[in-house]
Amino acid sequence: MKHIIDIHADEEDNGWIVTFADLVTLLLVFFILLFSVSTIKEESFEETVDSVKKALSRTGQGSDAGAGAGTKDEKDSKKVETGNVATDSLDPSEESGEKQQAPTELELPVIATPFSPTPVKPDNSEAIREAKQKMNQVSGEVKQLLANTAQPDDAKLSPIKENKIIINVRGDMFFNAGSAQFKREAMPIMDGIGNILRKNPEFKLAVGGHTDNTPISTNRYPSNWELSAIRATTVLRYFVRGGMNPDRVTATGYGESTPITSNESEEQRAQNRRIEFVLERITP
Repeated sequence: MKHIIDIHADEEDNGWIVTFADLVTLLLVFFILLFSVSTIKEESFEETVDSVKKALSRTGQGSDAGAGAGTKDEKDSKKVETGNVATDSLDPSEESGEKQQAPTELELPVIATPFSPTPVKPDNSEAIREAKQKMNQVSGEVKQLLANTAQPDDAKLSPIKENKIIINVRGDMFFNAGSAQFKREAMPIMDGIGNILRKNPEFKLAVGGHTDNTPISTNRYPSNWELSAIRATTVLRYFVRGGMNPDRVTATGYGESTPITSNESEEQRAQNRRIEFVLERITP
């Protein structure tokens, strides 16, 4: 009998364990609740608060109905709308939905076109046709001039290229070997080119002096560069003295740098010794 009483006494001493376990369980549930509330969305939290307020207002309707209505008005006045339209906002710039405000007198609607049309380019086919005709006309006049003033092997007319008419005249028609004083035989060609330029003021003239690869070294002409440059300048001065505007004519000496054939024979070297006339049409 005594043994049974001792066992009962031991069970009463361990009863605090059950109470402690209940306390720990409640604490765990409490912290879980706090965690769930801390991570809840703002909208859900507000809905929960509104539900609690409605429940409290319904509870007090019997004794103070006005208090319930006041609580609802206070809730509506402090409500922050998170939907499409902010109903409490007076500034249309704060609206995030589809609501639109009519434009005032100072705000004009902007009409956006879906594309920017490419401006229509003016039809310049007529101008191109006229320019081509002019080039052919001047080229024909130069061809007739060369036929009247030089032998076929002494002067050559190149095809029209990039609004340019190029004439190559053998140098021995203009100058003696090692000299920059042009001959009288060259005057008809230069006079004819001058007349063509006077009739066609939209053209300018570039004179180029060229030599062969035979070296020259004198006190007056240390190299072929100086000789070719002075020859081109001499021709330029003839045009200017004849009344051509200096702004329309230029002169350049190229020496032996741009041959039109090899310099292996005397005939080839004679072809490389030349005066080049370039008539270029000035585009507006």
